[in-house]
Amino acid sequence: MKSLTKALVFLTFINISYAGERHPIATFDWAVAETLSMLDISPLGVMQLNTYNEWTDNKIISCDAIEMGLGSMPNLELLSHLTPSLILGDNKSLNEKLTRIAPTENISLFPITGDPWQAMQDFTLALAERIGHNEEAKRLIHEYEQQFSKLRYRLSGDEEPLIIIQFRDDRHVWIYGENSLLQGALDQLGLTNAWDQPTNYAGVSTVSIDELPAIEGRLVVLKSPHYTSSIGDRLNRGGLWQALLRLRSGNIVYLPVNYWTLGGLPSAMRFAETLVETLEDT
Repeated sequence: MKSLTKALVFLTFINISYAGERHPIATFDWAVAETLSMLDISPLGVMQLNTYNEWTDNKIISCDAIEMGLGSMPNLELLSHLTPSLILGDNKSLNEKLTRIAPTENISLFPITGDPWQAMQDFTLALAERIGHNEEAKRLIHEYEQQFSKLRYRLSGDEEPLIIIQFRDDRHVWIYGENSLLQGALDQLGLTNAWDQPTNYAGVSTVSIDELPAIEGRLVVLKSPHYTSSIGDRLNRGGLWQALLRLRSGNIVYLPVNYWTLGGLPSAMRFAETLVETLEDT
């Protein structure tokens, strides 16, 4: 096992010459990891990177970051061999355990309080200030705002309120609400979120699918990896979901997922781009 760990470390440092700017930072927060990559900084190690890449098609976080294991149980041996100078995340109890390896700091975008778009900017600027990339962050935020303006211009301006759901299983969904990352993107696009009920830490509410007909708006189904691999087929055979589709009379959109719904600005932008492209085609 130790030989394998050393081999992984060796291969990682070979890859450094092909990556962006390398900072010896490890993180178990995906919003942190993708924001670092947005700033052209390649994180040294990321917890549960394989799961994240399954959602995002390996296109947001720098490809040479090392998989560090589960967020709650990172590979401590590998982490100590990588000798990071800083470990970032939002798990205080885990941070306390990791202080013997490197300094740790609590930083997270969630839970979002107040305006989601402002929260995303504040999070990005705080992280950039910590690593000395303030001006780069300000420039990128301005570019993102310009891109959102272009996307908003492509919309007709008379879209129905949207009900954005992600299937938890074939009987329950998560609905994204006002303190979610996706809400921040909707606000920038000038779109209305039909869901205004209380949500949890991640900005979602859990609802049974038989409650969906009572919610007015256009249904947007996130086709997550979980949906594609196991939920979709069961729904196609399920009478309750088929009855709901008939009630909706086709007023439903299936949205490909190539972003992380608890990510940062990069995921918010990819969600917005995918949503606008899909709405244009329907």
